Amino acid sequence: MIKAGRFIALFGALALAAPSAAHADGFKSYKVCGGDTFATCAAVSITVVGNDVSVRVWNLSGNSAATYGTNTYAGTVFNGIGLYNTGGATAVLGSMQMSGPSRAGDTPNAWKLRNTGTVAFNVDFNAIPKGGTQGNNGIASGCATSGQISTSLDVFENPCGTDLSNANNWVTFSFKISGNWDPSTSDIVLRGRNTNTGASTECYTGSTPGGHAANCATVTPEPVTMALLATGLAGMGGIGAYRRKKKNTAA
Repeated sequence: MIKAGRFIALFGALALAAPSAAHADGFKSYKVCGGDTFATCAAVSITVVGNDVSVRVWNLSGNSAATYGTNTYAGTVFNGIGLYNTGGATAVLGSMQMSGPSRAGDTPNAWKLRNTGTVAFNVDFNAIPKGGTQGNNGIASGCATSGQISTSLDVFENPCGTDLSNANNWVTFSFKISGNWDPSTSDIVLRGRNTNTGASTECYTGSTPGGHAANCATVTPEPVTMALLATGLAGMGGIGAYRRKKKNTAA
């Protein structure tokens, strides 16, 4: 009985130490690779808590360790992210803020938030850079070589690596919504651009409103799931070590 009580107490301590989504309306985290013109790759996570939304993007284009066999173009610059199948939720215009690492010497301008916007097709809401149809900045990959990204742009630039644990290395969109939204049931579309040739590509994770099938492969399991699994395994190992120590002491 005493052993059971200690086990329950330890399990409770682990549960408190692990990240909790009990008060969140929804969370989704995955990697997407593909495109209709040329292939790109990104890590994306979406967190919704009440009316507050955080969308994080990491441009993994050209990162061979993170593309899972997809031959992606390292010079891809994301200049649009759209969200659809959002259950009728709408974005609160003017509420968006952005943060993230930038290319040396660059000062990316703020992006703008739109409802019923167009990124390859009509979406529920989207974010694009200010400054014309193509925008005057974007989100680049640190895997790009010299000359692959136009110097006329100001860009955010994610590091070329697979360690996604540093929050400062993501490009983060924070904004508010009206209505309820569970991102686990919605889809995204990323618009990428070759800034030297002007060619663009669209990578979407689910069937589009126009009936086109998804062209972006998603990779699972989610990083958060793996972290929770590791926490649980560590806890089980700790319990076993405690029991062995107690048995040796008694002997």
